[in-house]
Amino acid sequence: MLMDILGILIGFIGIMLLFSLLITAVVHGAQAALQLRFKNMKSVINAFFDHIDVLDEPCKTQLADKLNGRSDVTLYATALPLDILGNRLKLSSIGKKELITIVKSITGMMPEHTAKIEHQINEHFETIEEIMSQRFKQWMHQLSIALAFVICFVFQLNCFSLLDKLNQDSLYRQQAMQISQEISSNTNPDQLEHKLMALSFTIQPDTWYSYYLSLDVSSIFNWLGIIFSSILISLGAPFWFNRLRDVVSLRDKLSNIKK
Repeated sequence: MLMDILGILIGFIGIMLLFSLLITAVVHGAQAALQLRFKNMKSVINAFFDHIDVLDEPCKTQLADKLNGRSDVTLYATALPLDILGNRLKLSSIGKKELITIVKSITGMMPEHTAKIEHQINEHFETIEEIMSQRFKQWMHQLSIALAFVICFVFQLNCFSLLDKLNQDSLYRQQAMQISQEISSNTNPDQLEHKLMALSFTIQPDTWYSYYLSLDVSSIFNWLGIIFSSILISLGAPFWFNRLRDVVSLRDKLSNIKK
């Protein structure tokens, strides 16, 4: 009985991990495409400059342009190194010395004002970095939850139905456990789509209406399952990978004790 419960947990955690890995890949791709890290850095630094009273609008415009113009000479947004508009990757981090150098390069600013801004940067730069880090994490978490909901909706991932299926269908449970063990021995599993298809997770638009919009209690149950599943997989792949390792280790210890 206990080994069956552990098997259900291993299968469930493995499936949550699979979807978490899928979300991670999608989030990273979306972040890179939208250049969210660069936009976050630029937004925080511009907000910092907005609170410095010696900076007038022309100087702020120059600062914004210089931040926007920073790009690496070897990094491109696409696989092909084409030097076209929008294909240069923006540098998404900046050091204290570089920021001060940018400020000193602004034309039309009085030396005493430059010195005051340099002092402000030296005094508050660690706070600026912390704000950038925390804000970016918040953005990524919000994006993860939003994309998790979309993925759960598309694949009809219902954690309640999944637990019931793992409990009732021993063959499905064994299959889920096998895939979970493959993931636990490889921190970077490939072919996620094949593993999902092997566990009967496919995109079926023709069933969405009856699944989500039928006028009965089952639709409410399905929506609740989707919402809870979204929350669970948005916890992230590291969380589920560690839980999988823990449960697999516990099952192995119990198996050795029985022997």
